[in-house]
Amino acid sequence: MYRDIDETVFTLNDAETETLRRAAAERQLSFEPERAEFSRAELRRFGMVREAYSPEELLAKGFAPAPVTSFDERARKAREELRVDAPFGSGIEKWQLPVNMIEMRVFETVFPPNTRVSPHVHPVNTVEDPGGSLRIVVRGSIDYEGRTFGPGDWFFVPNGEPYSFTSAPDSDTHVMYLYRFFKASEGNRFSHPHAVTGEHIA
Repeated sequence: MYRDIDETVFTLNDAETETLRRAAAERQLSFEPERAEFSRAELRRFGMVREAYSPEELLAKGFAPAPVTSFDERARKAREELRVDAPFGSGIEKWQLPVNMIEMRVFETVFPPNTRVSPHVHPVNTVEDPGGSLRIVVRGSIDYEGRTFGPGDWFFVPNGEPYSFTSAPDSDTHVMYLYRFFKASEGNRFSHPHAVTGEHIA
């Protein structure tokens, strides 16, 4: 099982530094604009979530731009080496596909039976262009907004809209997940979603 140790140190680029600034402001934490290196544990304190791998990281891990399919060894390797965070549910496996589609990130996610993804919201990119996430169910099902989404069904949630869902009660659920977060096109690897509470959150 993948574990990205807390001691891992990241050197933030300009887009990631701005993401950290936004996260600090939202959580009323102090921010050091001149600082570029942070451990994973420090980033977690700001609610920073790893959402992607940079083109340089992909190359360093042996994922050069090339045709690839789900049958290839590179796809199996990505499941282990390109894991990303899934902080609002337990037992979830989520990894970036071994492709570089810089404007958005493409992931595969496996939810264990009866996984509850707790209510949370992703920060908007901008008011005019909030970004968001698209989920396409491949196997199993997801209960969202009072409906059951099975294989071939999909739903889109703009950033800024709180949501939650539950996976199939008796089997793993496999989902293709496309996410366009803040400055993804500028090499940002992080987002800062936060948990929310309320009576009517889907």
